[in-house]
Amino acid sequence: MFMKKLKMLFGLLLGTMILTSCSSDLLNTNVDGPMTRSLLSTDDFGQTMILGAHKCNDVVKLQDAVDYGISNFEVDIHVSRESGIPVLMIGHELETSTGQTFEEYMDDLLVMKPDFNFLWLDFKDLSTDENEAIIRETLYRLDSKYNIKHRVLVESRYITHLTSFANDGWHVSFYSTWSSLVGKTEQEQKEICDGWLKSMQDNNVDGISFDSDVYQAMKTNFENAQVNNRPVRQYSWNYRIYYNEPDIYEKIKKYSHLTVLIIGFPNEEIPKLIMDVQFADKGIATNMNEEISSLPVVEGTTNAIETRWNSSYEKYEAVFDGSNFFYIPYSKEDAIGKAMKGMFSMEILFSPDGGVNPFSSMESGGLGYEITSGSQLAFYYRANNKWVLPNNNFQTPIQLGKDIYYHAVVTYDKTTFRMYINGAKVKEVKVSGTFNFPKKDQAPDYLLGIGGDYRDTATPSIQNPFIGKIVYAKLYKGVLSNLDITN
Repeated sequence: MFMKKLKMLFGLLLGTMILTSCSSDLLNTNVDGPMTRSLLSTDDFGQTMILGAHKCNDVVKLQDAVDYGISNFEVDIHVSRESGIPVLMIGHELETSTGQTFEEYMDDLLVMKPDFNFLWLDFKDLSTDENEAIIRETLYRLDSKYNIKHRVLVESRYITHLTSFANDGWHVSFYSTWSSLVGKTEQEQKEICDGWLKSMQDNNVDGISFDSDVYQAMKTNFENAQVNNRPVRQYSWNYRIYYNEPDIYEKIKKYSHLTVLIIGFPNEEIPKLIMDVQFADKGIATNMNEEISSLPVVEGTTNAIETRWNSSYEKYEAVFDGSNFFYIPYSKEDAIGKAMKGMFSMEILFSPDGGVNPFSSMESGGLGYEITSGSQLAFYYRANNKWVLPNNNFQTPIQLGKDIYYHAVVTYDKTTFRMYINGAKVKEVKVSGTFNFPKKDQAPDYLLGIGGDYRDTATPSIQNPFIGKIVYAKLYKGVLSNLDITN
């Protein structure tokens, strides 16, 4: 009964499916995943709307999307000349580059999802003859290797540089200045769209892309338009619709005339709490209700961690004297490791009296909070084999006081780090690159420390200890919103 109802929904949403001898147009109806095409070929391209995930620019998000069941993706690409040799890099521009080349990205994608359906290539600087030649050479090399020509879209705002791709049979789309339609009369919108259509016809470009905010104007002016006897294909995005929404079918129904619609993926929109360290009586710390470890108490010493009730926050807090810390083992591929190398948020409620690292994993790599010699809270992050967030450019503008509680949150969306103190944003820095995990030559596991950092030794030991109180420490996969942080 359920499958029958689901098929009826798809029928209402996407219309009748057309079967061909070379492919199947059936959608993936996995109720826990998105709607995707099972296969895309030149014969059936454009017959049914394709739903894809927006901005899958890093391999962590790409893997998450694949694991979720998504087969259609969008990625940003720019030409870099940092090394003196032009190369296609993943990212919106140099400042937000992931550090991965487009060819490396395709190698990863074809391992993760060799039968991917569709890849929207948003070329940011397909704007010169030289860049066009570099992009053509790279795409043809990849097509020879992976047979991708019928599965990718070449998009650019520079329409004259799309012509050679269109003439060679690649799917192409002109990135329109769609915002010029906003606030215009229907006649003014028609005049703008007529101008775009004339340019598309002159350049043999049969695709146009735009924000879904103007979908009605675009539908009105392009639904029956043609370029050299080919129907115009419309490509759009709506980042306010997410894959996991229960009413997604209703929300995208009005876009069924599109060739492709890309929407938000939960990885970037809905943070998931994966580490939640809280404290209890008698020196106990738990992560998600499971007791975690501290350094063993050395015979003849009293370095056990004290916990006590904090009536202001109605929680137990841990009191660190600089001789001990709590730690959680993790690996590169578990939930903590995947969060660190992707988009994440780190949250801590603490009161510093001294010391260095309240919440960190930074043995010659990694990330974490650090209190500077000037009593400012900094955040460190190592990528591309260097500290891209040293404390001189990502720290609080004010000194932290003793016996004062601070709520600190750092978020990272793979392009920008933001730091919040007591709900207010105090710092923002653009950073990109491939995350470097800490050193682990002797230690059996990576350790994430609360109340100090760990040394790379066979048995856990502390370095850069924190002195003060910690009420809780949390790690999220994904980016907390301003509302999440202030609440």
